[in-house]
Amino acid sequence: MNQNITEYKNELNEFQMYYCKASIRNGYYIVNGDEGFYHFIGKNSCYSIPELLHPEDVEVFLEAAGKLKERPQRLLARIRSDGDQYIYVYMVLRLNGRLFGGFHSFDIEICDIMAITERYVECVELLEKYHEFLAMFPGMFLEYDFATDIVKVYEYRNNRKKSILHEELESIYARIQEDGRLSNAQKAEFRVLYEAARNGSDRIKAGLDAKVFHERSENIRYECKLHTTYKEDIRDKVVGLVFVTSEKKPKKRYYLTEEAYDAGTGLLNKRAIHEYALEKMQEEAKGVYLAIMDVDDFKKINDGFGHMFGDEVLAKVSEVIRSVLKSRGVAGRFGGDEFMIVFEGIDTQETLCRILETIARHVGWAFSEVEGLSVTMSMGISKYPEDGTAYEELFRKADKCLYVAKAEGKNRFVLYNEDRHSAVVNEEATDRWIGLKANISDAEKYTVISELMLKLHDEGKSALHFTMEQMQVYFDIDGVALYVGKEMARVDSVGKYMNPVQNLTCIYEEAYQEYFDEQGVYMEDHIQRLENKAPAAYHMYAQQEVKEMIQCAVMAGNGPLAVVSFDFFNRAPKLGKTDKGLIKIAGRMMAQIIADEWGLL
Repeated sequence: MNQNITEYKNELNEFQMYYCKASIRNGYYIVNGDEGFYHFIGKNSCYSIPELLHPEDVEVFLEAAGKLKERPQRLLARIRSDGDQYIYVYMVLRLNGRLFGGFHSFDIEICDIMAITERYVECVELLEKYHEFLAMFPGMFLEYDFATDIVKVYEYRNNRKKSILHEELESIYARIQEDGRLSNAQKAEFRVLYEAARNGSDRIKAGLDAKVFHERSENIRYECKLHTTYKEDIRDKVVGLVFVTSEKKPKKRYYLTEEAYDAGTGLLNKRAIHEYALEKMQEEAKGVYLAIMDVDDFKKINDGFGHMFGDEVLAKVSEVIRSVLKSRGVAGRFGGDEFMIVFEGIDTQETLCRILETIARHVGWAFSEVEGLSVTMSMGISKYPEDGTAYEELFRKADKCLYVAKAEGKNRFVLYNEDRHSAVVNEEATDRWIGLKANISDAEKYTVISELMLKLHDEGKSALHFTMEQMQVYFDIDGVALYVGKEMARVDSVGKYMNPVQNLTCIYEEAYQEYFDEQGVYMEDHIQRLENKAPAAYHMYAQQEVKEMIQCAVMAGNGPLAVVSFDFFNRAPKLGKTDKGLIKIAGRMMAQIIADEWGLL
């Protein structure tokens, strides 16, 4: 089968068939199909499926059909269309429960693999567009599912669906009939809606009191417009719009008003994003994170390129944030070049990190062609309710993490961690932390390393722990660990390690030792690379939350004798050539002293 399908794709011309479905009887003949299928097959619908398939694909199809009692089958095949042209398709075969002369009938779902990309992109674009339309509608939306008896009422705000009601129709009906606050006339009104939904009546209008949806609503009236949809000739859902018809309207939250948006970026303003964050916490929403971020060295951008260009940078950053964020949260501008995102429904920390990394990369890419300019962002993040249940507490922790990100070299994000950052939340401690790290020059680092080398030479083993602490501070290292002996036991460490490795036995694996150069140094800037070649080591470091590391070892014929590991937790450190070179010098001497002091040399 030809792997380059460019010419094949061009030959299809205007042919389009995204998806269709048919039912198959004995002899593999077509017994029924949807309109899309008959449009695709056309005059060839009289043939059996094996007769329509390319001769090379028949055996695979028959083999799959023979396994349907085990589970649904999926395959790629070429099938003849109405124009007698073989089309590459993705097929799903599954039993439908019908018998034809002892033959177990099955359904075939067919998707044109040439159109998958185009169709997916088109559907995503349509979905985003319709979400915008839905968010502009001032009322609510209603769905009733015949199969589950579930009624859903919801509204769209800021591209997110907010549930108002999710309950079985029978349960709602019983509750309303027993509600002493409602008059007989109000109950009768709901009965009209109930019967219309139950019977699948089409194009129905019905009045409704707001108390049905909101227990505390008074003197608010709704009008519902309902329509029934069908799926495979069976009633599927009742869908409808719910309008407010009374003069009294539900009070609109500020972040939903026209005044809530920042003119320069189109994001929510400071008051609105603050209100939105409070609401999410009051609702005890799931997967809520608070992210504070700003553009690194924005003043230099303004000074070097002008304030008008600076405004363009902020506008583009806001576009990137909205484009990547989609319906997973809401963003606001806090002032100047500072932004805040309230994430919602984020299932894992990995998902959050992926979103933040995508934002950072897209911002950098947007200005990559501007000579002399590099636009990066720093971010600080806290999580509700793990890091705090009050907005002020969450904001303070996220804000301090932003400053830590700045101190660690910018162009990164820092997630709040109680063990690592609790002291940093103290204002004075933060100032000292930032002041120290922001002002360390390369010359000072050379001096520090020289002094540490002399101390190690004079004092040996007793100077190791002090050296580790100094290396951690002056080179922005999260953790330093020493391993020695046949068991590669951890004999000392500094830093807040999560699930610390007690024995670095993975270093004896041949695949792992290949990473070390002739000087016994291994520098890894992405731990993910170990997953396939050295999986034991990868899982060991992943549990420690180590993302990057520099390891210095003393090697012997049978493997390493001692190892010094400089570790960076869940971040990419901003290390220059000078930093890496000095770390290697110190690490090699430290490893030599460990091996010597433990009598291994």
